[in-house]
Amino acid sequence: MLNTPKKIAAIRKLLIKNKIDYYLISHSDEYQNEFLPIYSKRLEWISDFTGSAGDVIIGKNEAYLFVDGRYTIQAQNEVNKKHYKIYNYSKLTPLNLLRSKKARNVGFEGDIQPYFKIKSYAKSLGKKTNLIPLEKNLIDQVWKSRPKKIKSKPFVLVKKFAGENAKDKVNKIINYLKKSKTDYYVLTACDSISWVFNLRSKDIEYTPIFLSQAIIQQNGKCYIFSDCTNNLKTKLNIDVSFKKQKDINSFIKEHGMNKSFICDINTISHNLANTIKNKGKLILQGDVIQLLKSKKNKTEQKGMVNSHIRDGASLTKFIYWIKNQVQNKTTTELDAIKYLDNLRRGNKHFFSLSFPTIAGTGANGAIVHYRANKSTNKKIKKSDLLLVDSGAQYFDGTTDVTRTISFNKPRKDQIDMYTRVLKGHIAVARSKFKFGEKGKKLDNLARKYLKEINCNFEHGTGHGVGCFLNVHESPPSISQYSKISFEDGMIVSNEPGFYKKNDYGIRIESLILSQLRKGYLHFKTLTMAPLDRNLINAKMLSKKEIEWIDKYHLDVKFNILRFMNKHEKKWLINQTSSLLTS
Repeated sequence: MLNTPKKIAAIRKLLIKNKIDYYLISHSDEYQNEFLPIYSKRLEWISDFTGSAGDVIIGKNEAYLFVDGRYTIQAQNEVNKKHYKIYNYSKLTPLNLLRSKKARNVGFEGDIQPYFKIKSYAKSLGKKTNLIPLEKNLIDQVWKSRPKKIKSKPFVLVKKFAGENAKDKVNKIINYLKKSKTDYYVLTACDSISWVFNLRSKDIEYTPIFLSQAIIQQNGKCYIFSDCTNNLKTKLNIDVSFKKQKDINSFIKEHGMNKSFICDINTISHNLANTIKNKGKLILQGDVIQLLKSKKNKTEQKGMVNSHIRDGASLTKFIYWIKNQVQNKTTTELDAIKYLDNLRRGNKHFFSLSFPTIAGTGANGAIVHYRANKSTNKKIKKSDLLLVDSGAQYFDGTTDVTRTISFNKPRKDQIDMYTRVLKGHIAVARSKFKFGEKGKKLDNLARKYLKEINCNFEHGTGHGVGCFLNVHESPPSISQYSKISFEDGMIVSNEPGFYKKNDYGIRIESLILSQLRKGYLHFKTLTMAPLDRNLINAKMLSKKEIEWIDKYHLDVKFNILRFMNKHEKKWLINQTSSLLTS
């Protein structure tokens, strides 16, 4: 097995062979997924960085890793700094590095890198830099033990869970094509394909999407391109043909002459876009399906409510268990993860986890997307805070929840910071805003009470969440960069936090559903798990904030008390009692 310096040395030999100065590698696959199938974890293989976003640039004399604020600490811990220079995107971007190096020839994988990214790089770098799509991926040539791609086994998500059949969804795209006078709609985002055709699969560990690309023709004919073993044509009740993944290029070459193709600007690859351009008209725009699926129908909303009740019961049982366990026994982060994951696996309609469970005690909690392993695993101390970020995929919904847990009496500074984070969380949850409001205003509310004392957090306040789909779903979000207006039926996370390096982390995350009432949007909190009373300074809260907490805890008790045993019930009743009367 090659170690890091030998891997980089092997890539550098290929740089010379291919006459390129730098090679660009992204945490991505040919579908632009966040969670990757194991055969596509090229960035992780070359750098040892396990985060869900990043870029690597390897040059003849140096190598660079670029990450965002979520992963700054993690990258420093995982990556060999003798061989990689690590940068936060806010300090230096891959594009700015290449510009500063006056790079002459830059190689990339044309089936993986998005068309819009390469085009913007080319425009910014100018004619003196050649961006070269290489026929063979350099990582794949060196990664001799690279896992093979497994053939998909998709299945149909029944209307009981989907709420709408595939034929009606496809008709929406056909009508869109007719209105825009376009011949084909090209689907390159796997979650869009999964949603439109009501197809799911186990292709990726934490996301039930179907690895595929698709084309919908204005006349209603549909084509799905995937390396799958199941032919579900008869079950979909639409005019659909299943073809091999590689056949999408030959299909376009055969049928695309002088035809027009609407493509998703965010996910279409450099190579596929150029194939279309060479035959017909390439129309780049945002994926309309992403917006359609972000507005959950009534069945999906009901499913999300029900799945969160079951999921919240498991998390609440875990909180009771861990609070007692740590007092008397040696319990580690990995012990906690195993116990919580097993609770979830016993739930009705469980499919998988929605991401690897995060359990960070003490200083590990300050690493935003920390992942415990045998080398980092720590004993959970009674004097430390424990941050647990977890979730699951159910046939009727997707969950993502974070709770910060204390054991002994927390320190005053921990209580004060938790309460400030909670105030921001409540400010978002209680928001009443006009139809069409974007997430920036809500993001400011979440940070308000931290900024009062010159503190902040480096991640967004909220991301969209799919229904038995991606746990991180575009386009709705709560951040400074939110571009999409909120509409009725959208689900996002509400997760302000605070992270004190080498000490502790605090995050409070619940999923919230936007609901339209009398011309205004309000949020309904879906997540059902108690807040840690020991970390709340009620004197820092307004009466309205205390009323919100009491109402939320009343909802938690009403919905999940029936799942608790005798001892858990007694504890939960105490945890959800009114702050106003305590």
